[in-house]
Amino acid sequence: MNKLKTRAQCLDAKEKLEAELDGYQNRDNNLAFQDRREGRADASAASRLSKATARIAQLTDQLAQTDLSEKDRLRYQRELVTANYQKDLLDLRPTSTGGVDEFLADVDSDQVDAQVALLTQAIADVQARHDALPA
Repeated sequence: MNKLKTRAQCLDAKEKLEAELDGYQNRDNNLAFQDRREGRADASAASRLSKATARIAQLTDQLAQTDLSEKDRLRYQRELVTANYQKDLLDLRPTSTGGVDEFLADVDSDQVDAQVALLTQAIADVQARHDALPA
């Protein structure tokens, strides 16, 4: 901290550190937004999968009835094919990639958090140095 000899140098250093901090805080916000968006997408897919599974059960029950007209049986069979197709597509949707990708995402997040903490402390140190120097 003794490298900063004047209040002007402190103000210049603080301004540059704050700009750097803004970038990391923005990145941190973007990571949090991405996590929320992925969570909503996963919840939506889970909900759609649940609905498709329930629809399959309902159509299977309908088709089990012995008093169906041929027209209704054909309609339920077509709907069942569509419901099974939708369920199959949802089942194929990739879930958490796990492994390396999740590990690297955690490292990236930790790195951003550490950088924010480091810059925040550096700004406080520069401000303390500024306040200690004569006007």
